[in-house]
Amino acid sequence: MAKGGEQSTEATLPKWQEQAYQQGLNMAKDVSQVGYVPYYGPDVAAFSPLQQASFQGTDLMAGAFGMPTTGGQAYMPQAQTFAGGVQGYSSAPIYEQSKAALAANAPAQAQYLASFGIDPVTGAVGSRAISNQPYALEMQGSGGGK
Repeated sequence: MAKGGEQSTEATLPKWQEQAYQQGLNMAKDVSQVGYVPYYGPDVAAFSPLQQASFQGTDLMAGAFGMPTTGGQAYMPQAQTFAGGVQGYSSAPIYEQSKAALAANAPAQAQYLASFGIDPVTGAVGSRAISNQPYALEMQGSGGGK
């Protein structure tokens, strides 16, 4: 090659690899629309019967010496029973209260946030979900993205 000349190379992907990339992008778009999926099961286990008995025993012993008692586990809310008889406490009710408070106090903001995902009840895609937007990077020809 002469001094000062130009040389260019072009990398191309095989068709099967280009299709695999496109499928991966499409799947990523679909998954990104799901949005936050709250957990509605128990976050923390409830006290066992042996632990509850221990609280009562400690209160009885403290009361016998004229010391203040706690009332067992009176400071704890009632434990919920979940599938399979598991007892525990869930943060889901607090999450639902927070969502309702956001919708009541800042309805436009709540609607805007919801527009990025799917409706969890109907499955309708929000107006700002990625499937309603043009590709940021489109595959061009057989040479991949440029």
